[in-house]
Amino acid sequence: MSGKFINEIGICGKIPSRGDFLAQGLAAGFVDSWNEWLQAVMAVSREQLGRQWLESYLISPVWHFALSAGVCGNDAVMGCLMPSVDQVGRHFPFTLARVMSCTPVHARLQDNWSAVLQQQVLLTLEDDFSFDLWLSRLQQAEIGWPEKQQITAPIMPQAQGRPAWVIKSNSEPDAISLLHHSYRQQFERYCLWWTDGSEQVPACTLVSNGLPQVSQYAAMLNGDWQRWHWQCAEINDGGIV
Repeated sequence: MSGKFINEIGICGKIPSRGDFLAQGLAAGFVDSWNEWLQAVMAVSREQLGRQWLESYLISPVWHFALSAGVCGNDAVMGCLMPSVDQVGRHFPFTLARVMSCTPVHARLQDNWSAVLQQQVLLTLEDDFSFDLWLSRLQQAEIGWPEKQQITAPIMPQAQGRPAWVIKSNSEPDAISLLHHSYRQQFERYCLWWTDGSEQVPACTLVSNGLPQVSQYAAMLNGDWQRWHWQCAEINDGGIV
């Protein structure tokens, strides 16, 4: 295998083997907005959960995300977020991310990449972890990114609450395109989050208008969705409703 990088993956945050804040390979606009949000949700969730915060944080799941363009910087971004801590015990999440060339819905449904990133990010917690070796292997890993596909779905004026829509397309729209259009009308700059779950948080998918509200993030640590005012829905196999 050549030494050429095949994955343009950036990192930011804290890992146990380092005492400094890591940030490389990501646009400053993303890092600034992302870390501002993370600092806010960490502070507010600490206050909300009190003595339960540390345990909830440490056992919270890895979250995968796909952000629309304009949410954190100019680009659409995909990646994963893991609870972490630095060498001197300061708690702060670690992020792997890259610019994506598809819609958030495509990134969610063609999500083989998310399992690979989860495996990679968990390696940073190993006792014999070598940052330089890990980063080199990460850039060469076979990840299986989603196919490049962009869909133009302009926001319809006052679309919410209308009893019917007319949707025109220059090609036969598939279910992914229709779902992307629907999310665009409902949330505009929508973001998708999903997790395989943890001890407290069941496997699930979240849809948010921009980044999740700071006051609601605590539920992403402990799964208490109703307490922090998430609207919950269920989709079950078997039957048509």
